[in-house]
Amino acid sequence: MREQNPTLTSPPSGEMGSTIKILNTQMVVNPDFFGNLLALWAGMSWLASRKHPAWSWLARLSAGALSAAALVLADVGHALAHTVSACYSGAPMDEIQLSSGMPRTIYYDDDISPRAHRMRALGGPVFSAFGLLISLLVRISFPRNSMARYVANWSSIGHGLILAGSLAPLPIVDGGSILKWTLVDRGRTPKQADQIVKQAGIVTGFTATAVGAGLATRQRWLPAVGLLAAGVIAIGAALGKIR
Repeated sequence: MREQNPTLTSPPSGEMGSTIKILNTQMVVNPDFFGNLLALWAGMSWLASRKHPAWSWLARLSAGALSAAALVLADVGHALAHTVSACYSGAPMDEIQLSSGMPRTIYYDDDISPRAHRMRALGGPVFSAFGLLISLLVRISFPRNSMARYVANWSSIGHGLILAGSLAPLPIVDGGSILKWTLVDRGRTPKQADQIVKQAGIVTGFTATAVGAGLATRQRWLPAVGLLAAGVIAIGAALGKIR
């Protein structure tokens, strides 16, 4: 899931992080991002040891590092893909912020055409779709217990979840932006389109919550918890409580 392009009237300072220029877009990497990388590596190494206890410690740490890198690529790559689609739309992105949360794509000027808004939003989902396809192809090309297949599994999960989340009809992600500006392009006012996106987000949230509750009654706890959490987040985002 990707936080969708908050409009700012002046640039954020970014003094607290390292700055990199990509396609004339400033990418600010805050220190807590690196702490998250280490925590992710540790967590993925622990999961590798649980899944493949016969692997050596070096193999587990390597699998953890490669899996963590695949998940970070899926997440950060999605945001970077927006820089490409934004440039192609004629309305370049101004800044990406990497920190402990989701990568944030930021534009200082949002006074652009509906077509440009949609083009900006499409870059991430297109990247995630291709990433998912490539990950699945790699997955089926290697033996079941190989490290390559293990890493490809996590890459598929990362790209798949981000793709699904980014296409949800929520104000803070790409799907909400695409829906809003498609409605505006077809004659709705931005205010009317925002209301429709809000309603769609609430319906999506309650649907996810209901399905999660149904799975919980069958004691399928992992997908149940995931859907319940997704439902709560969707409702909060639709109501403007999560930005």
